[in-house]
Amino acid sequence: MAQRKFSDLTVAAQINKSDVFALEQADGTKQALFEKICAAILTPEIVEQTEEFPTISPDDTIPVIAGKINKWQQDALKKIEESKQSNMIQEFPAVEFDPENPEDETTKQLHDEIISALLAYTMNEKILKVVSDHGVLAADYAIQKREQMASYGYFGAEWNIDDLMTLVKAGSWDKFAIGDYFIETNTAGEKILFEVTGKNSYLHCGDTELTAPHIVVSPRDCLQTYYKYNSSNTNAGGYAASLMPANLETEAKKFTTKLQGYMTTIRRLENNKGTWAWASRRIFLPGNPELVGFHGFADMWDGGAFNQLPLFVGGNAHLLKGAGFNKSKAARMWYWTADPSAANTTYFCGFNTYGASGAYDASYDGGVAPLIVLS
Repeated sequence: MAQRKFSDLTVAAQINKSDVFALEQADGTKQALFEKICAAILTPEIVEQTEEFPTISPDDTIPVIAGKINKWQQDALKKIEESKQSNMIQEFPAVEFDPENPEDETTKQLHDEIISALLAYTMNEKILKVVSDHGVLAADYAIQKREQMASYGYFGAEWNIDDLMTLVKAGSWDKFAIGDYFIETNTAGEKILFEVTGKNSYLHCGDTELTAPHIVVSPRDCLQTYYKYNSSNTNAGGYAASLMPANLETEAKKFTTKLQGYMTTIRRLENNKGTWAWASRRIFLPGNPELVGFHGFADMWDGGAFNQLPLFVGGNAHLLKGAGFNKSKAARMWYWTADPSAANTTYFCGFNTYGASGAYDASYDGGVAPLIVLS
């Protein structure tokens, strides 16, 4: 056949797996599919050329882990660049040659360059995939570590509420942690740090079933305004008959339009002193079981989710609250829960400054740390 220069050929826009290369094979044939060439070079030796992933110890902090992974990624990418520089075909031959003659020196040189370039390409793709995979694993590890540490005193990562709710609506529960938070500045100028307290905690609950993906959030510290249950010391009629539902609605109306847009009204069982009843609430105090996992001073009619919310399991770090925004700078404050006391007719239950369940006269001004459901 007539000899042609590479400069005479049309540039290929892409290489497909069905394209044929002029390469002599062991069986004597002098052409091979690109797919077959790739399969032939995917050897264990190529796989093992990826960089070693760094050792991560249980004592490593998140910044240390991130630093190790960042250094590993930089080393891997540097290796890719070096490999590309040394292995890529720099230019095609300008002289005439016979691509079907295995003894032609130009053909042999081009053959070696093509194989070298394919090897480099394969190695580069594998390293880049490992970099990507371990980057995702590192991010997931950081989220799971935050979630596991939350109840032991670790305070999570800050979110923009819209970004957080995008994950919630998608059901991407593994992309944020219990204990993560967002900061709300309400229309009165009060800052409130809302922590993720539960994920889908009320799913399928209620006499009207809640089916929307949702989170339960609660303020890290008590709201600035204190409230009483009743003007006199009585717990007759329990939660529903008290001033507290209206008090909390007063607070909800101060929230920004954006936060109120995510708030969800749920159907909730409430303790009404010796009985319970369903009520529709978009903001409410936690029942004793949701907070501390047991009845405390309440009777058996306490309602809520009937389980302790995840943020409060395992320790008191998020149960003890300050007297307003920024717990580290505020005095500890006792606060109300949703249950009337079982033992007498004048008390409602609360959580005290020492880390224990308590009960207080209904006319006392106490802290409130209400729950809201966002979906």
